[in-house]
Amino acid sequence: MRFMDVVGRLAFAAFLIAVVVGLAAALGTRFWGYETGMFAIFPICLYAGAAGILLGAAWALAAFLLNAGTASGYAVVGLVGSLVIMAQPLYTLFMVDIAHAIPPIHDISTDTEHPPEFVALLRDRAGAPNPPEYDGPKLVKTYDGTMHTTTSLQKKYYMDNYIRPFVNFYRPGDLFRRALNAANAMGWTIVASIPTQNGGRIEATDTSFLFGTKDDIVIRVAPSGIGARLDIRSKSREGETDFGANAANIRAYMKKLASG
Repeated sequence: MRFMDVVGRLAFAAFLIAVVVGLAAALGTRFWGYETGMFAIFPICLYAGAAGILLGAAWALAAFLLNAGTASGYAVVGLVGSLVIMAQPLYTLFMVDIAHAIPPIHDISTDTEHPPEFVALLRDRAGAPNPPEYDGPKLVKTYDGTMHTTTSLQKKYYMDNYIRPFVNFYRPGDLFRRALNAANAMGWTIVASIPTQNGGRIEATDTSFLFGTKDDIVIRVAPSGIGARLDIRSKSREGETDFGANAANIRAYMKKLASG
């Protein structure tokens, strides 16, 4: 029973270490930077979480074989908590490295031929690892070693009813006001809101709660036939792959716009 007590408590300790280190890595990036938090500190959280799962599983096996429940509280919390912590990283790892369902790109636009351009955000993006220019023609090496443009990968992975221009019979000015309301409702930080007689431009930044990663968004409203057209582009400031975040930004915004 001494073995079960030790293993159960170690599983709980590993879970606590994973929680503390994970929170420090995710929330502390405001102090020591994204790369340090993500690639130097966060892996420790994953190692601790994996240890919690293994120790919890070892305790569960011993409990079954010995028909005993010593330190069950510690062991169960350690096992279940570690599984919860590891669920999202393991899912992301599966989607990226095994299922290959997330492309290695970080710039998504509803207009891939004439994408909206950053203007007010150029100062904020100065020095960022990912430059403000549109990545559409940029060649990217995919998981099978072949080269494809960002635009072709977007069309392959993110072709749906939301990642496309929003066109309706609103006057451009009316659509611009509706677009600004939707951007505010998203909780983004609005950097620029510039209405014109023919529509206007909105620039905003979405900062994630964990790791403080920043995706910059530019929205363009312009006349289209007897109505107006809205295009939106979202691009990460750092990272080769955005894990689908920019496509998710656009989907969520378009849903908000359509329901507003």
